[in-house]
Amino acid sequence: MLRVERDQILAFRLASHHLTARLSAGSLAAAAAACGIQDTPLNTAPLAFHARVAELGPADVGRALTADKSLLGVWSARGAPYVVPTADAAVFTAGALPVDQVSFGVFLGGWAASLEAAGLSVPELLDAMASAAMQALDGRPLLIDELRTQIARRVPALKGVSRPSGAHADLPEPLLRALGLLGLVCIAAEPGSDPRLARTDVKVARTDRWLGRPLRDGDRPPARAELARRFLHCYGPSTPRAFAEWTTRSVADARDAFALLDEELVEIDAAGTKAWALVADADALADPPQADGIRLLPPQRPLPAAARPDHAAARQDAAPTRVAAGPATRGGADRRPAGRYLAVTASGQAPGRDGRAVRAVGNTDPGHDSGRGGPDRTASRLRGGTAHLRHLTIGSYRKIKA
Repeated sequence: MLRVERDQILAFRLASHHLTARLSAGSLAAAAAACGIQDTPLNTAPLAFHARVAELGPADVGRALTADKSLLGVWSARGAPYVVPTADAAVFTAGALPVDQVSFGVFLGGWAASLEAAGLSVPELLDAMASAAMQALDGRPLLIDELRTQIARRVPALKGVSRPSGAHADLPEPLLRALGLLGLVCIAAEPGSDPRLARTDVKVARTDRWLGRPLRDGDRPPARAELARRFLHCYGPSTPRAFAEWTTRSVADARDAFALLDEELVEIDAAGTKAWALVADADALADPPQADGIRLLPPQRPLPAAARPDHAAARQDAAPTRVAAGPATRGGADRRPAGRYLAVTASGQAPGRDGRAVRAVGNTDPGHDSGRGGPDRTASRLRGGTAHLRHLTIGSYRKIKA
C-alpha cells in the first residue's frame, strides 16, 4: 500500500487545483473543470481564476460567462455558487444532487424537519417550486430576492412552513438552490458586474433561456461518478465521509458514488489514515511537483490545503492562510513588473534555518515598520516577497509606488 505524508498530500492538491503552475492564457474552462471555481463571496471567482490562469485580464471571466458562455454560473456542491465549464455543467449540477430522501434530508438541514412538520412532500414541493420558477423567469432574469418573492406567491403551500432556527428567509433556501442542481436555473452574468447592484445581489435566469438551449441532461449515475472522480483528483486522498461533507449529502449516498468508480480507486495510507485515491493519481501523489511563492486566493473558500484526508476544507494551519482580503497558498508568485505593488500582510508556514516549517508573519510593503525599529523582512521567508500583480482587485489593499 502506498503511504503518503502530509506535505505530499498538500503538494498534490495544489497541483491538481492548478495552483503550482498557472495554465496557459485563455485556459479558463480547464481551470474550472478541475473541481469548479466556487464564487463565495460573490464576485471573487475572477481572483480564483487569476491564481490558476496566466495573463488573465479583468474582463476575461465576465466575457466567458456572458459573451461566448463557455463558463456557467450554477448552484452546485452544498448549494454554493460555482463557475463551471458549460460543457461540464451536468457534472456539477446533476452530479451534486442528493440521490434519495435520506440524502436530501441532509442537504435540507433544518428545513427537513420544518417541511415534515408542515406535512409537505419534498419531491412534490420541489416540483411546484420548479414550475413557479420557470414561469417567473420566462420573460427575463430576476434578482434572487425577486425570484424568492415570485415563488412564495405562486406556491401557497410554503405559507405553512415554519422557518427553522438559523434560517435567514421564509423560503426553504436549499430547495431554491436545488433548482440549480436540476439544471433549471443558473446565475445570470458575472456576479457584481452591474455597478447598480450590491455585492450581495445576483441575478438568476432560466438555464434554457440564458444559453439559448436546454442544459444537456446528465445521466445521474455517470454524473455522480464523475463528480466523485474530480473530487478525488482535487482533494484526494480522501474518504466518502469527506465527499458527503463537500456535497452535503448522506454518507451512504457518498459511498455509493465512490462505488461507481470501482476499479479506478486504490487504498492509500494517508499519513496514518485510511483513504482512497484514483489509481491514475498514484504516481503524482508519490512524487508531486513542489510549489513556490505565494498565490492570492479569495476568502471563505475550501482550499486544497487540508492537512487531513477526511477533511476537504482547509485548516488554518495547513498553509499560508491570510493575504489581504483572502488566504494565500504556496504557488509560483507572479513576478512580472506592474508599476504598482499591493501592500499586503501574509502569515503562514515558512522554512526555518533548520529546514523545518515555522510560523512567519510579514508585510510585503518594503517600508512597513515591523515594530522592531526597522522594515519588516519576514515576508521574504514566505518565498514570495512583494507580490507584483496586475489585473487584480481583492477588496481592500493599499497601493504603493514601484
